[in-house]
Amino acid sequence: MNTSTHSHTTREQQALAIFKRHVAVFTSCNLDAVMNDFGEHSMVITPDGVFKGPERIRTLYGGLLAEFGVIDRGDSPGLTFDALHVRHDTIFISWHAESMHSVFPFGADTFICNGDKFERQSIAFSSPRPRNGTVG
Repeated sequence: MNTSTHSHTTREQQALAIFKRHVAVFTSCNLDAVMNDFGEHSMVITPDGVFKGPERIRTLYGGLLAEFGVIDRGDSPGLTFDALHVRHDTIFISWHAESMHSVFPFGADTFICNGDKFERQSIAFSSPRPRNGTVG
C-alpha cells in the first residue's frame, strides 16, 4: 500500500486512529460500533446519494455490511487498501475489494474527521462485477 511518508502530527495520528477503529469494526460486521464513528451531523456521500445523519448512515452501512458479511470470519475476502494518505483531519484511501457476491476493481474514500468522529465521508467505486466461485 502506498502511504504518506511524512511524520504525522497529533491531529493526523488521531484521524488515523479513528480510521483504524473504523476498519476493525467494519471487518467484524459490527453496525453499532460503525455508527460510533459518526456524529449526529455526519454525512456520507456516495454515487447513490447523500446520507445525512445517523439514521440514513445506519441504513447505508447496514447494506454495506450485509454485502461483505463478517470479513474477519471469512464471509468475504474484503477490502485491500492500495493507498492511504492523511493530512491534517483528512484521510484519503484507494482500494479494491471482493464482497460475498461482487468484485469491486477500484474504489476511493475520503474521510474528514472532527474530534473522534467522521464528520464527512465520500465513497466512489467502479461498477462491481459478479464474483466467480464461492467463499470459504
